[in-house]
Amino acid sequence: MMTAKQLAAMLLCLLLIGGGASANDEPRTVPYYRAGAFNAPILEGWANISSADAAQFELAEAQATIRTALVSAADSLAAARSELRDLLGLDINQPDYDGKVNLADGTWRTLVFDLDEATTASVMARRNGSDFAVITFVERNPAARTLMLAITQADDSRDEADPEIAMAADTLAGISLERLDSVEVIDMPSGAWRVLRRPALTAMGMVFGNESYVALQEGEPGELAALADAWNRALLGFFITPDNSRYLVLGLAAVFLILGTLVFSFSWRGRGLERDLALIQQLAQAGD
Repeated sequence: MMTAKQLAAMLLCLLLIGGGASANDEPRTVPYYRAGAFNAPILEGWANISSADAAQFELAEAQATIRTALVSAADSLAAARSELRDLLGLDINQPDYDGKVNLADGTWRTLVFDLDEATTASVMARRNGSDFAVITFVERNPAARTLMLAITQADDSRDEADPEIAMAADTLAGISLERLDSVEVIDMPSGAWRVLRRPALTAMGMVFGNESYVALQEGEPGELAALADAWNRALLGFFITPDNSRYLVLGLAAVFLILGTLVFSFSWRGRGLERDLALIQQLAQAGD
C-alpha cells in the first residue's frame, strides 16, 4: 500500500508537471512598437527602422517595406498619397484599385498603386479623429509585382477567399484563375491561407470575419507567403492607444473631492469636540 509520504510526493510531481506544461502552452506575447498614439506589431525577421512618429519594418531580400503612421490630411486618399510621397519621394498617381472594408475598428479604405516599373504600393487608411491611420506595404522588386488588399465578402458565410482572389487577379492582373497549376493551404501565424498558382501568378487569400485578405504576385515567384503573413499581422494587430485623459481628470477630481470632504469632516468634528470640552470644563467649574 502507498504511504502518505509517497502519495504526497506523487501529487507534488503531478502538480509540477502540470504547471510546467501549462506554462509552455501559454501563447507567446506579441511584441509591440508604440509610436505616438498608436501601437503596431513588431515584425520578427524584418529590420526595425521605426521612429517616434512611425512604425517601419523592411525585409531586404524581398525589397519590401511595411510602415504604419498617423497622417494629417483632408481625406484617406490624400493621406495615402502624402505618406507614399514622404516614404518614396515619388509623384503619386490615381490608384489602380479603390475599395472599402468595415473592420472591427472602423471603415478602412483599400488602395493599390503602381508607382513605376519596379515599385507598387498597397495602402489601408481610416480616419482617426482629425488624422488618418495609414498602413502601407511597398515592394521595389522589378522582377515581381506584389499587391495586398482586403475585400469584403459578398457572402459572409464562406470560409474560403477564392471568389475575392479571382476578382483581385482579374481586376489587377488581368488574369483568370479558371485554370490553375496547383491549389494548397498553408498555415502561418496570421491564419490558414489558400494558395492558387498559374503561370506568372501566385495568389493567396484567407478569411477573417466578413473580409477576405488577398495577396497577389506576378512575375518571378518570391517570398509571397512571408510578405502576406507580415502584412496581415501588421493590419490586424494595429490599434490606437485610447485617450483616457478625461477619465484621469475625472478620477483626480473625485479623489480631491473625497479628500476635501474628509478634511472638512475632521475639522468640523474637531470644532465640535472643542465645544464639548469647553462645556464640560464650565460644568466642572460650576460644580466646584
